[in-house]
Amino acid sequence: MASPCALAGRPTIALLTAVVAVDVALTLDLESVSALASWWTSVGLGVALVALTPVRRWPLLVVTLAVLGTAVGLLAGDDLRPAATTAGLHALAAVAGALVVTRGGRRGARLITQRDLLAVVAASVTCGVIGLAEPFAAGGGGPGPSGEELLLLGAQHAVPTLLLCALALLGHEVRARAESAGELLVQVLLLCAVTAAVFAPSQDTPLTFLPIPVLVWAALRFDAGVVAAQLVGFAVAVTTATAAGAGPVAAADIDRATTGLVVLTYVLATALVALPLALTVRQRLRLLERVAADEHIFHRSFTESPLGMVLLRDLGGVLRIDELNDAACTILGSSREDVAGRRLDSVLDTFDRADQGLVRLLRGRADGWHGHAVALGRAGSRLEVAIAALDWRDGSRIYSAQLLDVTQEHDAQRQLVAATRLNDATLDTTACVILVTDALGTVVRVNAATRAITGFADDDLVGRPVWDLPIAALSRAETEAMYLWPNRSGYPMVTERLGLTADGEPLRIVWNTNVVADEHGAASYAVITGIDVTSERSTTGLMSHLLSASIATALVGVDGAGRITLVNAGAGEMLGWTPEDLEGRSFIELFDPEQLRTRTGADGIHAAFLCLVGMIGDRDESVPRDWTWRTRHGRELIVSMTLSVTEDLGEDRVGLLCVGRDVTAQREGQETLVAALEKERTAVERLRALDRAKDEFVSTVSHELRTPVTSILGYTEMLRDGSIVDPIPEQLPMFDTIARNGQRLVAICNDLLLLSGFESDASLGVRTRVDLRSCVASAYDSLSVPPARHGVTVHVEPGTTPLAVAGDRSQLDRLVANLLGNAVKFTPPGGRVDVTLAHVGGQAVLTVRDTGIGIPSADHDAVFQRFYRSEQAQTQAIPGTGLGLPIVAAIVRAHDGEITLDSEPGLGTTFRVLLPLTDQLQPV
Repeated sequence: MASPCALAGRPTIALLTAVVAVDVALTLDLESVSALASWWTSVGLGVALVALTPVRRWPLLVVTLAVLGTAVGLLAGDDLRPAATTAGLHALAAVAGALVVTRGGRRGARLITQRDLLAVVAASVTCGVIGLAEPFAAGGGGPGPSGEELLLLGAQHAVPTLLLCALALLGHEVRARAESAGELLVQVLLLCAVTAAVFAPSQDTPLTFLPIPVLVWAALRFDAGVVAAQLVGFAVAVTTATAAGAGPVAAADIDRATTGLVVLTYVLATALVALPLALTVRQRLRLLERVAADEHIFHRSFTESPLGMVLLRDLGGVLRIDELNDAACTILGSSREDVAGRRLDSVLDTFDRADQGLVRLLRGRADGWHGHAVALGRAGSRLEVAIAALDWRDGSRIYSAQLLDVTQEHDAQRQLVAATRLNDATLDTTACVILVTDALGTVVRVNAATRAITGFADDDLVGRPVWDLPIAALSRAETEAMYLWPNRSGYPMVTERLGLTADGEPLRIVWNTNVVADEHGAASYAVITGIDVTSERSTTGLMSHLLSASIATALVGVDGAGRITLVNAGAGEMLGWTPEDLEGRSFIELFDPEQLRTRTGADGIHAAFLCLVGMIGDRDESVPRDWTWRTRHGRELIVSMTLSVTEDLGEDRVGLLCVGRDVTAQREGQETLVAALEKERTAVERLRALDRAKDEFVSTVSHELRTPVTSILGYTEMLRDGSIVDPIPEQLPMFDTIARNGQRLVAICNDLLLLSGFESDASLGVRTRVDLRSCVASAYDSLSVPPARHGVTVHVEPGTTPLAVAGDRSQLDRLVANLLGNAVKFTPPGGRVDVTLAHVGGQAVLTVRDTGIGIPSADHDAVFQRFYRSEQAQTQAIPGTGLGLPIVAAIVRAHDGEITLDSEPGLGTTFRVLLPLTDQLQPV
């Protein structure tokens, strides 16, 4: 296998051999060749040889050409001096021509465009001028050449250089396509026949124009290399026939120098007709191939896009569907055959009938329109629709519409509203203290009963850690344990605490806690429910009154054998029995047997009672716990129950007092609240997923828009610079408008992609040590409109101390440029913009202050949102996309910085950016 160096040298060796072969052929001692030698040189091949060789090898190549040329001259019988002089001039002409062809060695040699052909023509003229020095440099002492001889000498170098250099640069295209091989054979035979007829020995009729149409045929149908080869063959045939005395030029009564000049001029004219035409045809074919490829890519992107995409046609002010992809058919709920050709408003129904955006778009006053709509083929659907103008086709305007199905988002929002209302209703109708905390233990919501029971307002409780509340809900350790180890037994955790009301009065509450888990099973919220038992604990001396009073708390006295000795009216009302019916019955009969067996593990009634007594332990009272009791009619109640020991005067245990409170409604409300919070969390997660989908939609639309807009800009540039056809003056402003708006669309797409990149942490490049003073200078120099033309004075105070931060230089430049550009844009003529840099602590402070129109305080947060533009900016028609400040905020966040805004309408605006300084010298 040949090495790369050997492969790279094959064209050089071939061209060098061709140069020597031509020089040797022109020195042959034949009459026809001798006459031909005065009209041909090998300089053209030498130019191509040098131009196609790397610049670093030119010195060696020039020496080689000079040595070989001298050797050929000596072999032809010339003396050393004239042979060396001629060879040196040929080598010099080759280098000079190569410099012209390669633009001073800055680019490779090629022959593709008309500009490349002009370079080859210029190189030929250069070689012709250098060739004029041959008779003077060779010496000889005789009289100098005449004017006609000098012209012939210049043409002898220039014309062959043009032909041979063009052939060498286009040599790789000297081939015939299989589908046109027969046509090429016919064309070559016709060219040979016409040339032989025009330049026949006895032909003196001036028919020299006949070969030109045949060469034009070749230029229109075949590669440029084929045309170059035919031109060289045609030129050799013409000069050979004329040198032999054949043809109309030789038949004319003119001298030899004039004859040669006329022949070479004729060959030059033929080449300048065929070569430019061949290059133009080739450029057109390549352009058509690129257009076809771009159209194929666009069609694939259109049909295979996961977004709903529709092409619309403006027919008399009415948008009709021209084409749509499968995703759009799915979104619209109709087949392609059903909607193709229909009016857009017969398929989509927009919500805002008064929106004039579509009207402005159709009248050419807007570049696009975005809104919400309903697909008439899908009941209950909700769509986001974006329409943008594309191009003209068949005399009508074409528009692109992107459809995004947001039905799920709309339903999720509706469900979220319903869940929120249910939560509020549940909280406000529950007659007990309810606190909702986040995973950090901070109170995020309280109900109306909390305010009524404790006397505290919402602001006194919300936002504070639950362990710092005066009502003493939970300690910090209990809160942390609740989130680390929530509800191990499957039942709410119950505690009792003594706290204080807002008036400082004691408040005893029995607290029940439960947690709400997220989709990963981790505790995210806690619901803490409290029952005020202050009165129950503080009025034990009024037992007789309590037994007869109609209260919701059940008081049950139990003797040592487990029989009920007394009950209050509350217990009878709760269980559906009269006090007399309950007295004497076993206390264990009130409980749910299965729950009792599960918790105590006892099989008999007596064993179960002993287990209940054992729960008191060494304390006087058991820990409050929820138990399931059964009423007379079999209904199950959830009762928060405690057992306390009753003693006689001798401090002997004589029985137990059971205090129970029906918390069925409370527990059901708590479960309902937990379920509602779970629904709310699910709805929030769906909204987040849909928000991510919307960001992906914006990024995809930006990508999809940038491809056709880039094609439009490319074609506009080709139309404007005359690559296809020279534009008329009236078209140039139109092309400028298309290019300007296209660049604006590309800029918006790039801004959207940049914002999407920041949200995915993918747009910050390599951090280096950047001096903010250089960023300020760069931003001032890059202002699109000079401040002086805008009538605004810009004053910059960069300071004398370097302010180095670690960051992405391009993004920091954009940050400063956006702030400075906004300040100039929103400052009226005669205003002033001040840019200062300062060092405060360990931070660099960039301040941009202007005397412009200002920003209302209500809009201070909104200006950092995408696409938001203040009412003043819209009223005064100040251009902008609403993406500049969101990009600034994203860059500041990515650099761990902070941005502040101080502004009032009519008093100007001040932006301050704080970035941490760095001492690092290397990239970070």
